[in-house]
Amino acid sequence: MTDKKNDSRNTYVCPYKMAFMLDNWPRKLLQNPAGIVGEYINEGDTVIDFGCGPGFFTIAMAGMVGQQGKIIAVDLQEEMLEHAKRKAAAKNLSDRIEFHQCEKDRVGLELTKKADFMLAYYMIHELPNPGAFFQEARSFLKTGGKFLVVEPKWHVTREKYQEMLGLAEKTGFSVLAFPKKKGGRSVLLT
Repeated sequence: MTDKKNDSRNTYVCPYKMAFMLDNWPRKLLQNPAGIVGEYINEGDTVIDFGCGPGFFTIAMAGMVGQQGKIIAVDLQEEMLEHAKRKAAAKNLSDRIEFHQCEKDRVGLELTKKADFMLAYYMIHELPNPGAFFQEARSFLKTGGKFLVVEPKWHVTREKYQEMLGLAEKTGFSVLAFPKKKGGRSVLLT
């Protein structure tokens, strides 16, 4: 992940000043978190939200995992994490969310329990090295766990999406499904 254009991959991370575009009521109408991830999350689950931004999915998923569950919200930008922390506190969900600021080229999580579900929503195309990300992410997912990756069609061509799938499979992920109505080019991995 990087804050500036990367010459080799032409990646770009949506800056914090655009957070209002990532977390608003019209988006909830178009990309309802319960409709997108609800079928994959159970009470008590451990969930990782990669590229959590201002907490659009994080907050909704914290409600889905219940008191015994845990969300790990990961983002590169401290400002995005602070925004998500304020939202969690306002909704009394802070006790079930762990916030983690990653590095530009490494997630760097140290987990005591592997994830039941992971989400990477509109963020793989922002990475300088998606292959390294998939390799690291694979180590966070428990056997039989699920990983939903959704990429925006306006940023990611069909060819780039196929390339991304190839990288995921090369690191040991398997495709379970290509779910519809998730808001973009979607794949469910395990």
